[in-house]
Amino acid sequence: MHTTPSPIEMSTAVTCQSHWLERIVLPLGLFAIALALRVWVVGNGLPYVEHVDEPAVLEVAIRMVRDGDFSPHIFRYPSLYYDLLAATTKLHVWWGIAVGLYHSDQDVPFKNNGVTSVPALYIWGRTLTAIMGAASVPAILALGRRMFDRRVGLLSAVALMVMVFHVTHSHYITVDAPTSLWVILTVLGAWVVAADGSWRGYLLAGVALGLAAGTKYNAGAVVPAIILAHTIHWRRTSLGRPCVRLVASGVVSLLTFLVTTPYALLDMQTFLGDLRFNAAHYASGSHGDFIGTWPFGEYASFYWDKGLLATGCLLLLAGLPVLARRRPAQVSVLLVAIIPMQVLLLSYSVHFVRNLLPILPLCILLAAAGVVALADEMGRWAASKAAQQVALIGLATALVVPQAYATYNHLDYWSHPHTMVVASERLKELPQGARIAAELPSTLFGGKMAIFPVKQITEHSLAWYRTNGYRYLAVNDDLRSEEDRAAYNQILAAATVVMAFPSRKTGVQPGPSGAILDLGEHLEQMSFVRRTLTFGDQIALLGYEITPGELRSRITPLEGADQREVDSGQPMRINLYWRGLAPLRVDYTLFIHVLNAQGEIVAQRDLPVRSEDYPSSHWREGELVIDRADMVLPALPSGDYRMIIGLYNPANGAGLSPDVPDPELLRLHVR
Repeated sequence: MHTTPSPIEMSTAVTCQSHWLERIVLPLGLFAIALALRVWVVGNGLPYVEHVDEPAVLEVAIRMVRDGDFSPHIFRYPSLYYDLLAATTKLHVWWGIAVGLYHSDQDVPFKNNGVTSVPALYIWGRTLTAIMGAASVPAILALGRRMFDRRVGLLSAVALMVMVFHVTHSHYITVDAPTSLWVILTVLGAWVVAADGSWRGYLLAGVALGLAAGTKYNAGAVVPAIILAHTIHWRRTSLGRPCVRLVASGVVSLLTFLVTTPYALLDMQTFLGDLRFNAAHYASGSHGDFIGTWPFGEYASFYWDKGLLATGCLLLLAGLPVLARRRPAQVSVLLVAIIPMQVLLLSYSVHFVRNLLPILPLCILLAAAGVVALADEMGRWAASKAAQQVALIGLATALVVPQAYATYNHLDYWSHPHTMVVASERLKELPQGARIAAELPSTLFGGKMAIFPVKQITEHSLAWYRTNGYRYLAVNDDLRSEEDRAAYNQILAAATVVMAFPSRKTGVQPGPSGAILDLGEHLEQMSFVRRTLTFGDQIALLGYEITPGELRSRITPLEGADQREVDSGQPMRINLYWRGLAPLRVDYTLFIHVLNAQGEIVAQRDLPVRSEDYPSSHWREGELVIDRADMVLPALPSGDYRMIIGLYNPANGAGLSPDVPDPELLRLHVR
């Protein structure tokens, strides 16, 4: 027999379902979307690392893992984020060992400035920041809902979820976005104190404040919010001993800080020394996003252009008077959490706007609450629920959409590859026969022996590049200075631009402007020794360079060397200059035989031409190819020797017919 549920049972079921959706599904859904936005381009720019703080922070964690040391031995930041990052690095190492990337902790490269050889490690570290940044979204949802109502909680969460400045800095291995999570929870605990004065509020506020200060020292500036919340409740109710819980909250905060940064006590001298360093750094006025004390205009410009954006600032300013009249306690708690930190930052001489990240979510919350207050006021004036809803939708759209659009542009920008990564890939597609100089790290070249990293292209003149057989130059404009601009312009004027890269200011793609230049082939200016031999109609030898010396790993210039005298047992460095006469389908092997006066082979070298990176089947018709043909000589008796060379197909041993019998490259004298 079926029975129809009673209205009370149906109401209870709907209420439970609504509670489940609101308390679990909604926060998890917002967190998932927020995390997706923050990891969408988590590998942005890699292997280039353009945020200068990332390698500095990551290297501390790497050292902790490699040394098995729980102390960071540096306290420019408190220890909590270092510890979390070290744990993440350890997990990455375990993964790396499992997939064959590492053999042990010691294989993780310590220095990663500028360009990293382990971009996967950066992705792991950035994901840690992204998770903590994304967790700020359900946290602000809870705070907004508790302080105001569901509408404010949801609107502030959505606005923070797409807030471009928060999304941007949740991509980096830095402490700022994680600190915002703890600050939100501190204010949440403070408001619980203001609302009911319960122990859970004091404990939450104390623990969260300790975690905030344990992540970034100046986050402790939100402590007035706890004190004000305590005062609000104390003035409203009768607490037998009102200061006990506040003091307990402070003690919990201090203990939490010491648990997260224990070496503040265990290594107090270093801790205090780094605190003095931070104070001196922020008082120096030497660099930053801007410098000078009390730069109100610069901070106002930041809020307008990059923080809340123009519509967010206007909505905050318009809604704050209405909100202050309707919800004075909430506004007071939020303002005393925001203003002290802002004043502290204003008092510095060095200013980095990312230091505002801990309080930006609170600003978003104020703006969202102001939007709801304005919409309610408009509905009251119009005496229409529909008008109130239309106003709320319109104002909420004005708050969220500009942030969402800016975040879309940010993600689209970083979805493009770094200009210098594009440059490295383009270099590998160009003919590799001649040498290439690049203002790029060698880690990008994938074993291409003809590509040479240089600190600056202008280290050498145009004539030097041509003399030593350089065909292409890859230029990074970040390395240009006023001093070398004229020298670079001289090179540029004589070259053909193969590919140009836009400036960062254009917003097209990340990375510096620059170019790939083709200097052309200038055989007449090259200094090698001419010695012409032709092998069939396939390959021609144009000449050589030779000098005694240790074997090389790259095709370095020998600058026209023709030093044929060598000590017994000394290796020889040899560069051979070839020209492909036709399209080649075979990877030919070069042999060099050293013959004594009796015509006996006393030393030999058999290796494919440019086997490591550019075998002959890759050569282009008419291309100049420089080969490194270094060889080891045994301890030979003093006297004169001949070097004979030839080419053959290793698959069947068939040789390419030379244009002369017994093709001699040169005569060698052993001392």
